[in-house]
Amino acid sequence: RKRKISSNIVDFMFKPSQRLVFEPGQYMEFTLAHPKPDSRGNRRFFTLASSPTEENLHLGVRFYPNSSSFKKALSKIDGRTKIIAGQIAGDFTLPQDPRQKLVFIAGGIGITPFRSMLKYLLDMKQPRDIVLFYANKTADEIAYKDILSEAQTKLGIKVLYTLTNTQAIPRNWPGLVGRIDEHMIQQALPDYKERTYYVSGPPD
Repeated sequence: RKRKISSNIVDFMFKPSQRLVFEPGQYMEFTLAHPKPDSRGNRRFFTLASSPTEENLHLGVRFYPNSSSFKKALSKIDGRTKIIAGQIAGDFTLPQDPRQKLVFIAGGIGITPFRSMLKYLLDMKQPRDIVLFYANKTADEIAYKDILSEAQTKLGIKVLYTLTNTQAIPRNWPGLVGRIDEHMIQQALPDYKERTYYVSGPPD
């Protein structure tokens, strides 16, 4: 199934041929055969947005106006399309010690590993001391708000949204404004030196 969850992100839900064993935050390599692939080929690495507690596999994928041939083919798949996935890997995972205080910093599509981790903690009923900073250009780009809201309500996770396009701030916007920087973190977290930081998003 495909579900548009923000202005430029689609959540793909796949039914895997076998139950996958992985840790929240890990990624896989996906191969999608399609005609006339461009120079980037027919393979991509995607972080799994789903939790290992879920039966189906979620992928959050951002689409751009001039997307690659892979993403164009991905956007057209239907319930009959087979996609090959393998090589579960990655150490961008939760620490073993549940008492460790964490900060998640997400930019745009970088929210996917945190969606995986928070859904896992929700299903396991495991509260942790986590503060999430989530930056997007505009409010309509915010993805997975349902899981983030549930994590706030049920686990006490603190979620701080910030918008970087200062020309497009909605009226009565309750969140922060601007890029995530040292000042923003210090203002929000008096104990910022005691925390472990996870950063996920585009290079800029």
